[in-house]
Amino acid sequence: MPGRIEFGAIGILSLVLWLPAVGALILLFFNRAKNDAIRWFANVWIFICFIISLPLLTGLGGSSPGYDRGLGGLQFIEDHDWVPLIGARYQLGVDGLALVLVLLTTLLGVIAVVCSWSYIRERGREKEYYIMLLLLQTGMIGAFVSADLFLFFVFWEVMLVPMYFLIGIWGGKNRLYSAIKFFLYTLVGSVVMLLAVLKLFFIFPDVVKSQHAEVLATARQNAASSLSDPQRAGQVNEKMLAMAVNAIKRADGVNAYNDNKPLGSGEAHSSFNIAALTAIGPHIKAVYGVGLVIWLFAGFALSFAIKVPMFPFHTWLPDAHYDAPTAGSVILAGVLLKMGTYGFMRFSLPIFPDAATHPTVRKVMIALAIIGIIYGALVAMAQKDVKKLVAYSSVSHLGFVMLGLFALNPNGINGAVMQMINHGISTGALFILAGILYERRHTYEIAEFGGLATVMPTFSTIFLIVTLSSLGLPLMNNFIGEFLTLRGAFEAKISWGAFATVGIILGAAYMLWLYQRVFFGQVTNPANKELRDLNARETWEFAPLILLIFWIGIFPKPLLSYINPQTEIVVAQVRPDYFKAAPAPEKSEIAEERRGEPAAQPESDAVRSR
Repeated sequence: MPGRIEFGAIGILSLVLWLPAVGALILLFFNRAKNDAIRWFANVWIFICFIISLPLLTGLGGSSPGYDRGLGGLQFIEDHDWVPLIGARYQLGVDGLALVLVLLTTLLGVIAVVCSWSYIRERGREKEYYIMLLLLQTGMIGAFVSADLFLFFVFWEVMLVPMYFLIGIWGGKNRLYSAIKFFLYTLVGSVVMLLAVLKLFFIFPDVVKSQHAEVLATARQNAASSLSDPQRAGQVNEKMLAMAVNAIKRADGVNAYNDNKPLGSGEAHSSFNIAALTAIGPHIKAVYGVGLVIWLFAGFALSFAIKVPMFPFHTWLPDAHYDAPTAGSVILAGVLLKMGTYGFMRFSLPIFPDAATHPTVRKVMIALAIIGIIYGALVAMAQKDVKKLVAYSSVSHLGFVMLGLFALNPNGINGAVMQMINHGISTGALFILAGILYERRHTYEIAEFGGLATVMPTFSTIFLIVTLSSLGLPLMNNFIGEFLTLRGAFEAKISWGAFATVGIILGAAYMLWLYQRVFFGQVTNPANKELRDLNARETWEFAPLILLIFWIGIFPKPLLSYINPQTEIVVAQVRPDYFKAAPAPEKSEIAEERRGEPAAQPESDAVRSR
């Protein structure tokens, strides 16, 4: 088990979480006229935030190792009292899923700030811009590392404000419309989710009291290291299990954090601990019936579906992407959209398994995912604008993520999580490339370009690599995610995989069409003849993304080793019999199967015949 990593008295997760916000606070004291100093500070500080997150993987030497891939459940747990009256605690923790998303966030945060160097110098208000980017990073990381649902909801809402200002102040010509649309869509989903959160909070004590032994058994299963590896059978993440058990004790009126004394007057006999809420998930049906489970699932799912966004809740995305500054589009595509898919895997599937496996619910979710895959690709093909084409491609790519999640098998869910990471890498790079074109020509219109391969050779080479990655070329990152997702879909139902395959073909069509129109042929527009190629700073922005594109595509095993333990826990929660070994056949059955087979040769004869 990894030791607790601390810097002074501050845990590693708290440091990674709050360091960007500290940087934003420091920026408040900068003279707004010192633009160069503001830019340099923001770039250096966001890089420090990324470096500080690396010990989650590497550790700090033998005394404080990094994340233990052989141990399931949450690690680097921090648990402190916060709002005792309602049972909300400051609880942080990461499993393999949250870990890779945190690292993706800190990496894309660096790239987003670096790629803003020229753009923000032209637009102005650098101080406020970088403050918003840093606050946004704290909000996103907070959602990923929260182990308390109340804390998660706070960070879920906090994320809205910086992104609203990034679009509304530094965006394109329709920035106010796009910002308000983005805010209202997400806020509606958040209100519905809040109602579901409160209902879940109120029913927690009744479910625990009615199904106490079963809830504890589920909590133990969810803290298991592995469900498919016999060598690790019985190993349990004791710290995570203890946190869940302490939350469960509140239903009996016991404060486990105060020597098991009775709860104080007015303190709720409930908890927002995510591990404890996940433990009651399979047992809500036994107490309240499947109807309530489906309604609660719908409350969470609507909020997450808007955030993904799934069809038909996607209409805010193209506008927000088009009018957002380049850094905003990178963060929006690379991280914010993953909040929706992360929410489905963290909450909707494990807490409401009876709804997720309900035939009608599952068919609706799969149908919307497949429609999103094909619809997003078709609309992308019809776009005449680089940025809108990439925006609609996100609708299609995230449809694959939803398809993999609701395949409800390890291949599908592993592929979905891989696609979450891959989409952040490839689509984030595409938005940076589109932003560079805009900085050169102040237009995204595809018809305005052509023949750029001869004018901007470095730019065209990087664009080609990212294009091939986005369409899923083998040995590149998206191929692995799409392959696993489709394998999971075919395993669940052949027709699901067959329909989704159409999206692969259409994706190749619109990405190759885009590249052909922008880079091949002759330079017919005089404005393009003198375009400068990438400078050193712009080239190095893409270095980590291209490295990840090939590393994941060629050797995905390390990344999958972080993801798979959490995938197994989710599958076991939703489909309890999936990892159970088939019963051994009776002797009579074995004899029946062997009838008609030639008799086995005696050992001595077998030896002589060698």
